[in-house]
Amino acid sequence: MNLSSLAVIAGIVVLMCLGSYACYLAYKLRQKKLKAEQAEQQLADELSKKEAEARQSVQIIARALVQKDLTETEAAMRIAWLSQQINLSVDEAQQVSVFHQLAGATAHIPILDDWASLSKSEKRRLNTERESIESNYREFIQVSAVDLTNIHLH
Repeated sequence: MNLSSLAVIAGIVVLMCLGSYACYLAYKLRQKKLKAEQAEQQLADELSKKEAEARQSVQIIARALVQKDLTETEAAMRIAWLSQQINLSVDEAQQVSVFHQLAGATAHIPILDDWASLSKSEKRRLNTERESIESNYREFIQVSAVDLTNIHLH
């Protein structure tokens, strides 16, 4: 065998090794891409599930409000928060906007532990203030609540 034949054979071996390595890297890249696509799909599925749960919760809260089981303010705070987890249609956004407005108008009123720590006279004053604010929104809130009971559940 002459030197040029050895060089050709060595070149072929090097090319085969590089080709094999390139195939290995392509395989690894494809595996990584598939894994990323699966993770993306899983995230999309989870977000869709969370959105469906939020929509169902909005519907339940709207029903409770229509049945007078909740105050307008409590429903507004809950619906305003839940609506942030939903990709709202234009119509749904209009229905929810009044809840955001009422939640904003009553945001200064303490809740939970902060409410419990207030004096009776302060609670009475804030209840009166809340009821006055609610009365300004009541008609719009009730109409929107009825519409939200029919919210499309995915």
